[in-house]
Amino acid sequence: MMTPEEIIAAFLQVWEIYPEWFLAADVEKDLDSLNREITSSPDAPNESMAEEIREWCKEHSNIRDAVLIASRKLRPENNVPTRENENSKILDNRYPQISKTLRDRLPKDSEKENQNK
Repeated sequence: MMTPEEIIAAFLQVWEIYPEWFLAADVEKDLDSLNREITSSPDAPNESMAEEIREWCKEHSNIRDAVLIASRKLRPENNVPTRENENSKILDNRYPQISKTLRDRLPKDSEKENQNK
């Protein structure tokens, strides 16, 4: 079973690598609802955010599958591939609060080191 932080991190990884999936017409209309849910409750626990992501992904199987795969892969934190393209800039400009809100919920590098000791 994935932790809420793993779900959030995997979703963000798919968000960065495949922005064009989120810009597809059928997905983008639903992305507005996810944006409202995530940004309306910034103090909600990670479990609530992860559940919002899980529920949203049920409607978008390609994104859901990519999130599941991303969560299972072992990957060094500093080596996550990103694609700098026009789609990623468009996505970040349209929904800047989704990625900021979710990133703020992940442990910082210094916190991760302390947890590993």
